[in-house]
Amino acid sequence: MATLLSDADLKKLIGTVIIDGDASCIRPNSYILRLGEAGEFLNSGKEFELGKKKKGIRVQPGHSVAVTALETVDFRRETVHKLFPDCDLHAFISPTTDLSREGIGAATTQIDAGYHGTLNWTISNTSSQERRFIFQERLFRLTIFKLAEGETPEQIYSGDYQGQLGYVRSQRKGAPTGMRDNEWEDSVITGGPEELLDNLIKSGYPWHVLGERLKVIDQQLKTVTNEYAEIHDSIQELTDGLKEIRSQQGSVKDVVKSVVQEEATNFQNRWLIGSASLLLVLIGLIISVASNPHALQFLKENGAWLGIGILLIGIILVALISRRPK
Repeated sequence: MATLLSDADLKKLIGTVIIDGDASCIRPNSYILRLGEAGEFLNSGKEFELGKKKKGIRVQPGHSVAVTALETVDFRRETVHKLFPDCDLHAFISPTTDLSREGIGAATTQIDAGYHGTLNWTISNTSSQERRFIFQERLFRLTIFKLAEGETPEQIYSGDYQGQLGYVRSQRKGAPTGMRDNEWEDSVITGGPEELLDNLIKSGYPWHVLGERLKVIDQQLKTVTNEYAEIHDSIQELTDGLKEIRSQQGSVKDVVKSVVQEEATNFQNRWLIGSASLLLVLIGLIISVASNPHALQFLKENGAWLGIGILLIGIILVALISRRPK
């Protein structure tokens, strides 16, 4: 069964299987490949070289760039057998999660047993922002499997890219020349804007430059439209939330108003009852005193003290009536 190489095994590959490798790029079960010096901007066909005057690349929204790994791999049997006798190596290359988080699209690929040469891949900026990458930045994860006896292939890799170093353009042969337009099946609709744009690109210099630029602008507009739709949905959610909050505030105001009115009515009722009670008590006392000579004589002799006492009792009763019930 194929064995996934650990960090201890990967350290053995530095300098032999992984040429120009760095031990600090080793992870528990993978090696992180770094951005090399050579590459090409696919939208313009412009090649670049990093490490001397230029220290990095900038990829605009909707653009793609072909890049090269700083490391070179050597999966040839004579190299591998020095470390793992009777075994071959097979590997997978996948982008780091940092790229996907930034809207960078990159395909996962493989390295066949027996391959020797540079690793090239393409990254596309599908985000709405410019993305920047510096020379020797860690971008791709290399996961290597050891193929034991019975798993090794009869025919190891011997393709067009074997032994090539630096940036290598696609060696795909493509379609044969001389095919007529009616022999092709296109995705564009007849008479649609895509067809008009393709015709502009096919019309040659200088119109093809304008057509390519319009195609990029169209992609950017689609990105902006999608982002605007997301913003619109977010604003709508906020608006609905504010409406709900306002409706809740309105109901709170009604409750507060109702409670205040109820408390005011209760206070008014208690005050009227208390005042009426005091008035009745005073009337009763006046009638009782006026009809009794001894009470009148007592009132004349102690009127000052009785007045103060009655006043204090009145204040106490008013205070009790004014207290808010619990």
